Amino acid sequence: RRRWLRRLVILTAVLALLSLLATWLLQPKQLVPLILGRAGKTLALEITAAGDAEVRLRGEPQLVLRELVAREPDAKTPILRAGRVLLALPWSSLRNRGKDVVIERIELDAPVLDVPALQAWLAKRPPGEETKIPVLTDGLRVVDGRIDNDDWRIDGVTVTLPLLHPQKPVEARIQGRYVDAPTAIPFDLAVALT
Repeated sequence: RRRWLRRLVILTAVLALLSLLATWLLQPKQLVPLILGRAGKTLALEITAAGDAEVRLRGEPQLVLRELVAREPDAKTPILRAGRVLLALPWSSLRNRGKDVVIERIELDAPVLDVPALQAWLAKRPPGEETKIPVLTDGLRVVDGRIDNDDWRIDGVTVTLPLLHPQKPVEARIQGRYVDAPTAIPFDLAVALT
């Protein structure tokens, strides 16, 4: 009986320690840098989020990052900055480790995309296999975005894309204002692609 009692106490202590470790690791302060580090390593980028982060694991996993910055290592200009990024994906995407890229929803608030920095990063990317188009089951939403180039920019970018699937037509709404001083041209497009 003492041997079984001792084993039960040891097992309980080990489970309690594992539970505490899991609770600590799943806190945003520990989990978000791990996620951003892994994503950054995969993309050859430094990805940071300076603001408060939220992680939800119940139901569909969801990650909300604030003040996101993605840049090439040692680059002065970030490729992408965003005030808020929401990424929601099903558990199946986490289990299959990126074989099938299925994402529930992506939201970007106040993103700024720098075209020259993006082009420089893309030029350094190794040639790869065929590009996989991800599936976005609940779409993409961009609010108050901006695209900067050397001599022009697009302000007030708003994108609504309800669904993205490689075998289905794409229907999106894109709004913004093209600015190449002194010219400024607002646009509001309904895009349909196959």
